[in-house]
Amino acid sequence: GTALAAQQVALRSWLSGWLVMLGATVADAAFFALSYFGVARLVTTEERGVLFVLGGALMLYMAFATLRKARTCSGASAEPAEARSAPTTGRSPFLLGLSMGLTNPYQLGWWVAIGAGMVAEFGTSIAVGFFLGIVAWTVAFTAAVHASVTRYRRVAPLIAYASAALMAGFGLWFLGAGLLTTAL
Repeated sequence: GTALAAQQVALRSWLSGWLVMLGATVADAAFFALSYFGVARLVTTEERGVLFVLGGALMLYMAFATLRKARTCSGASAEPAEARSAPTTGRSPFLLGLSMGLTNPYQLGWWVAIGAGMVAEFGTSIAVGFFLGIVAWTVAFTAAVHASVTRYRRVAPLIAYASAALMAGFGLWFLGAGLLTTAL
């Protein structure tokens, strides 16, 4: 999610990047609720493998889209971010973050392995601090990327390329892990 958020900040706007992270945070809230009610513990190894495959495929698609967008924006890096912020497609940054969060095997795995235990130990009392921390991180991260891009305009394509590489790497890893899990 952070790689996609950085790409959105670099190529569109601070708000686009933050909305990606907010979407992923809403996915965390859904996993929190599922963990609280015990459903996350019912996800089988095979189902987790399918989620890995879906998450890996989504990340590879987004890496490809990011790379394509970075190539088209490399020559226009002196253009202000606000002028580039108009969406070229109907894709919502929030929905991108939400779909990535819901299909991200690490995010789901964390909730199944760690989050469920955290919820079992502390119940709903941990939710406020936990989610305030996540929201604070999303604001700080996207603000830092935005300040960097605004100050050093030539960094935007580099952030986009690095984001695409990270998403592709994790996408391939997720896809491979999912295929191995479902094949076993």
